[in-house]
Formats: sequence, structure tokens, C-alpha cells
Amino acid sequence: MIISAESIVLHSRRYGDSSRIVTLYTRELGKVSVVAKGIRTTKSTMSAALEPLSHCRCTIYHGKNKELHTLSQAETVTQRRNLTTLEHLQSGLLMCEVIIRTQAQEQAETDVFELLRKALEVLESTEEAHAYSVSVAMRCRLAEVMGFGLQFVPPLEQPAVFIDITDGSVLVGGMGVQMSRSAYQAMYSCRKGQWTAVCDADRLEIESTLSLYFSHHLERRIVAQSYSSLR
Repeated sequence: MIISAESIVLHSRRYGDSSRIVTLYTRELGKVSVVAKGIRTTKSTMSAALEPLSHCRCTIYHGKNKELHTLSQAETVTQRRNLTTLEHLQSGLLMCEVIIRTQAQEQAETDVFELLRKALEVLESTEEAHAYSVSVAMRCRLAEVMGFGLQFVPPLEQPAVFIDITDGSVLVGGMGVQMSRSAYQAMYSCRKGQWTAVCDADRLEIESTLSLYFSHHLERRIVAQSYSSLR
């Protein structure tokens, strides 16, 4: 079956002497892996369209019950000319990484595709110092779309904030995942769309908190799906 899919390139790696395996997130299929044959040769016309963060339209030979499909064509839909600084690239790749980590293979989620597409648009128009903020906002919003959003409240007048990993609420009394007030303030501002420069120490705390939070809820989903399949 031949499928034309609006796609965002999440990841790409070498395959053989001249090809690449590319992970796409598509509107029509969700997350899908394809082999782009001959893309690393000088004759290839698809290489620019298949760089990570690219927004393209792909023609895919989709094989039933296969994990790896064949890409026959890729054309750029939206030029990403401004995602060239290290901050922009790293922030975009953080968004791609969370999509790879959270989305099931070949399970289309239009809301997730639109979230990623719009976040990349915002990232491209954001100044370098604030690029990381966009990646934080996107990941917080993704948790909401997936049904386990953090329950943000205005930062409290205390040196530390504790987040309940089970439902994302803010706790009082030293329970839950601890964040400094400044790190929580930064994450709160990002989710509200108030782009800001986030210092390295606060970034480490935010990354640790988001990683733990997503891991907990993804593990719960896996357990629930396994239990459901046994019933």
C-alpha cells in the first residue's frame, strides 16, 4: 500500500553504505520507521527534506505487519531556515525525543502531530536565549494531551516545591519530587507561554522532573495495557 503522509522527521541514522533509517511522526500513521535508500549519495534529491526537525510530505510503501517500510519520495512542506543555532537544535531534538519515547508505533494521534508541528513553528520564531522554554512548554502540554498533565499553581513563597508524581499536583510537607522554587517558577512560566532564559541549574532540575514524571506514567500505561490484555 502506498501512503502519502505529512511528516516531521524525529531521528535519522545511517543504514548500509548509502541509505538511512528515518523515524517520522506522521499525521496519517503516527510514529513510523522507514528506510530511505540511496539518500547519502550525491544524486539523492531527498536528503534536505529528511533532516531532523524537517516538515515534509513522504510517499511510503507501507508493508503490512512490517516494522520498517520503504520511503520512495520526500518533499519539504515548510522550510525550517532559522533552527540553526545550537540552542534551537537542542530544544527541537528534546521535543522529538519525547515523541519517540511516548508514542506507540503506527498509532496516529492528530493532536500530538499538531502539537509538535506548532511547537516547531514557535521555536523557529523564538530568540535563541528562550528556545529551551519552548521545549519545556511543549512537553508539559504533551503530558496534558496524554491525560496526565501537571497541575501547575503559582509558585509558593517557600524555597522548595514538591510535586506528586502520580497526578502532578503540588504538595506541602516534603513529599514528592523536589524542585527549587526558581526551577519550578521557570517551568511554570514556560507552560504559561512566558518565554524566559533558563539557567543551567534550573534546566537540570526541570529535565530530571519531566523524565521521572513521564517514566512513571508510561510505566503505568504499560502495566494497565498488560492487565487489560490478560482479561
